[in-house]
Amino acid sequence: MDVARKSEAFLRKAIRRPIREVRRLALDVKRLWRLWFAGRSAPYKKIFIAGCARSGTTLTQRLMGCFEDTFVHRAEAKYTQLDMLDRSESNLVVKRTDRGHMHLAKLPAAIGLIYCVRHPFDVLTSSHPEGRAERRFHVTSERWLAEYEALLRLRKAQPERAIVYVRYEDMIARPDEVQERIARAFDLRPRIRFSEDAGNPIRATSLKKWERNEEYLPISKPCPPPSSPG
Repeated sequence: MDVARKSEAFLRKAIRRPIREVRRLALDVKRLWRLWFAGRSAPYKKIFIAGCARSGTTLTQRLMGCFEDTFVHRAEAKYTQLDMLDRSESNLVVKRTDRGHMHLAKLPAAIGLIYCVRHPFDVLTSSHPEGRAERRFHVTSERWLAEYEALLRLRKAQPERAIVYVRYEDMIARPDEVQERIARAFDLRPRIRFSEDAGNPIRATSLKKWERNEEYLPISKPCPPPSSPG
């Protein structure tokens, strides 16, 4: 089907749909345009940042802005956002939403993946400035398990996929080494060393808070064996 007929079909649907669906159709048209026409030129290098909340995804997003010829989408978004970006930069980066793990296994092979990991005790005892009034800790155990299971589904669905794992602990202790590893993986050129980025939020005090706070010590102790039934 040619472009004219595709566009006409979308417009006919748009007339009969609510505003939110019209916007979605507009994005679909834009994506088709990119596939039909922009795809004939040199393709963008697309990179998606995933991982559980409080595992360093925001820190990694900041790091990606230290590469040349790279656009980092500021807001969290689905990986499909990478198809919607019209930029002059050759490298596009998007960070996942809080529900991104639900679709991670369907990540297209053409999109590179950076997956952030952090010690689970630190994740589960980390608060978030914007949600502190609602709950003390930002990530529930259910959320952490759902994120981990999503990663397992991805690896099962795409066993040949190369994944660049970024450990939060390495990012804090050796940020430039992490940057160099990402640069090699995606053939990127650093614009500035991440350690020299005045705005980077590297804080060594964010590591192993559960070891320094007596209130958190019980979570680091092994569970006692179950008692025998009487």
